[in-house]
Amino acid sequence: MVRIILITGFFFLTGMVCVESVYTHTVKTIEGINKPLTNYQGKKILVITLPVQQNSSNDSLLYSLDSLRAANSNSLVIIAVPSYEDGFAPVLKNSLKMWYRSKLNMDVIVTEGYFTRKTSGNTQHPLFKWLTDKGKNDHFDRDITGPRNKFVISATGELIGVLGAQTRLGSSAMNNLIQ
Repeated sequence: MVRIILITGFFFLTGMVCVESVYTHTVKTIEGINKPLTNYQGKKILVITLPVQQNSSNDSLLYSLDSLRAANSNSLVIIAVPSYEDGFAPVLKNSLKMWYRSKLNMDVIVTEGYFTRKTSGNTQHPLFKWLTDKGKNDHFDRDITGPRNKFVISATGELIGVLGAQTRLGSSAMNNLIQ
């Protein structure tokens, strides 16, 4: 008991906190397969929220995402997430899966629909709790604002970048983060 108090006091006095690891999380693909993030240690990870409206602008995003995957296949894992807050619904799952898979290689991990925003409270997916809470990721405290939000995780599991929908996949900011 004394040790616990001393250790707690040390962390309190030094301002150190134990940050949760991204590698404790698992995502489930839209095909129903669990993918533990521990499988991707040593590679950078891009997490992006996907649009659910099928149109030419969103087709272009999916093609750009697949091109990014192809150009960085040895060093980057892409996790693409349709969000309930952006219109995902179980009734749309099969048509969205067909659309996403018609544009994206199977190497792009497309998850089932998740609650991604802080306003979702206890239903927010644990990975997105980590991505959007500085107390968990130790760097950024930024909520999702809609489709195309991007989070870049280093090969060592550190959240190194949060980019909004306006930042294109081929931008210099994105390239600097994934190189």
